[in-house]
Amino acid sequence: MLTDANFLFEIGTEEIPAGYIPSAIRSVKEIFAKKLNDSRIEFNEIEVKATPRRIAITILNLADSQKVEEIELKGPSKKVGYDEDGNPSRALQGFLKGNGVTVEDLFFVDSGKGEYIFAKKKLSSDKTENIIPEIITEIVNTLPFPKRMKWSDKKVTYPRPIRYFLILFNNKVIDFEIEGIKSSNQTRGHFVQSNKMIEITDIKNYEKELKKNYVILDQDDRKEYIKNELLVAAEKAGGKLIDDPELLDLVTFIVENPHIVTCQFEEEFLEIPNIALIAEMREHQKYFAVEDKDGKLSNTFLVVSNNPVTDFIKTGNERVISARFSDARFFYNQDKKQKLADRVPSLKKVMFHKELGSIHDKIERMKKVGENISEIFKLDNDKKAKVDRAIEISKADLVTAMVIEFTSLQGGIGKIYALNDGEDPEVANAIEEHYKPKFNGDEVPKSIVSIILSLSEKIDNIFGSFSVGNIPKGSQDPYALRRQANAIVDIILQNELNISIETLLKNIVSNYKDGESLISKIVDFIDVRAKTIFSDRGLSFDEIEAVLNTGNSDYLETFRRASSINEFRKRENFSEMLISLKRMNNILSAFRRDNKNYELKFDKSLLNNESEKALYLFFEAKKEEIKTYISESKYSNLFELMIESKITIDNFFDNVMVMDENIQVRDNRLFILEDILSHFKGMIDFSKIVDKK
Repeated sequence: MLTDANFLFEIGTEEIPAGYIPSAIRSVKEIFAKKLNDSRIEFNEIEVKATPRRIAITILNLADSQKVEEIELKGPSKKVGYDEDGNPSRALQGFLKGNGVTVEDLFFVDSGKGEYIFAKKKLSSDKTENIIPEIITEIVNTLPFPKRMKWSDKKVTYPRPIRYFLILFNNKVIDFEIEGIKSSNQTRGHFVQSNKMIEITDIKNYEKELKKNYVILDQDDRKEYIKNELLVAAEKAGGKLIDDPELLDLVTFIVENPHIVTCQFEEEFLEIPNIALIAEMREHQKYFAVEDKDGKLSNTFLVVSNNPVTDFIKTGNERVISARFSDARFFYNQDKKQKLADRVPSLKKVMFHKELGSIHDKIERMKKVGENISEIFKLDNDKKAKVDRAIEISKADLVTAMVIEFTSLQGGIGKIYALNDGEDPEVANAIEEHYKPKFNGDEVPKSIVSIILSLSEKIDNIFGSFSVGNIPKGSQDPYALRRQANAIVDIILQNELNISIETLLKNIVSNYKDGESLISKIVDFIDVRAKTIFSDRGLSFDEIEAVLNTGNSDYLETFRRASSINEFRKRENFSEMLISLKRMNNILSAFRRDNKNYELKFDKSLLNNESEKALYLFFEAKKEEIKTYISESKYSNLFELMIESKITIDNFFDNVMVMDENIQVRDNRLFILEDILSHFKGMIDFSKIVDKK
């Protein structure tokens, strides 16, 4: 906490859901800072701490009053502001009245288009203590909680009942009230271990007083304490804590005074798949799992309690998890009675989307996508069969009792059931991995079967959504299509896959309504995500634009090209190469703007200048070399060759008039330039590259 803070505000409530609190912390800080700045009240720093039963704001060096400021207000022109007799016109009188200024405050400024009337106005300065209640009222009424409710006879809405307000400024109470809930200098201790109001006479003692009364106010301190105690408890139990950052974040806002309870469940439950046991513990009970020294799930689990450990707490949690695991065992045994593949027909009854049909319909579309990708990657028949099988049973676990109970197990439990059924391990792994990557930084699928299944699902999700009008707009993306577009690019780059998304989309258009018209929109959509990923990998905006502006949707190839530009532009002669290419491109582009479909013809006999002969012969001799560099993605070698050609290109422009009066000569020279640049067409748009020299 800010130990030297001179302002303290706490909202004391009943227990607020843990998931509501992190965003509330951010919002409180943002609102308070904005309101203070808007009100011209100076401060140094704001800090927000929270537990399930309180949100506390401390501010360092909060000013006693608003900052005195003088502003300049622009009024009408001098010509409009005064009548013929030099008296203020109605327009000027309105300006004076509306802004609370007088004629004595006016002055004139020549704008270059005539004189305008300005007024100096000194803004009023009110005391901070008179403004704070307005800010607090807004915070109470507008904090963006997922759900607000009315409580008792109060009209104010909040996730849980508000019990008190603690407001101190320079250690004095600021008067405030909402529907009978008045401010004071009192906070409340732990609701069980010290359920009483505590007087705070000095802000610097606030956090210490809470700690005396069994409340750890600072969420970062609570989190670190819980983490360390969990590690110690797991080690004492002869095991190792299974890391779960999300659960740790959650339990931090469930307790005010954490204690770790070490519990056990019957070892017979370990026959249930580990992922089901862990999901049961974390999702329903917020328990932490422990593995033994061999890395296997242990029958020990850890509970973060808000009260000191007792036998009652320990046995109570063990009894609860035993009942939960009994249910899980029942679900698991029921699921084992039917093979995964035999569940596929049931997917016809599971709706994917009202306009796109069932999950089974989705699988059929995915198969067609998978077939096309398999052809692009030239898979043998064995791999193609595995891809088809993986797609066929990829969603079958959605109708298992385990996944119906725990949706987070989809894919993972499917893999286990597939292996139990004797499916090929590569097929089973693909069922689990096809949902990856689930978030930024997550692992991507690595085996070819998993890759194709993952790409097939994500491409169908995007194409299908676009075909029924579910296209992300602004911040709205209910089907997480941006995340899936990111995943497509990540999978391609990390596995170094050459695949044209545009070509793939063209091959599967028949699967989707108005498919042909959607191809460019989908490519543009994925391009935007690719730009972000390329940028995150250190490429500059112009380098990215230069390769993506060509319309090439092979993201591995475009990334390689942009990376080559990024690396090569560090060379001193990069600028020279760029100037030469841009010079050729500018002349040809200017001609093509007015002569789009004009056919240029070449006649070797018309080469009557030594410089143009040299240019033609140089690139004619290098044609195969250039093609090899491009086909093998050796772009640095290609750029070296272009550097080598610079003298020849410069001599051409120094000694040759491209746009000759003789049309045949002109066309001959334009043909040479177009032929040279044709190597780069669809590869790099050099006009987008900025010369940084």
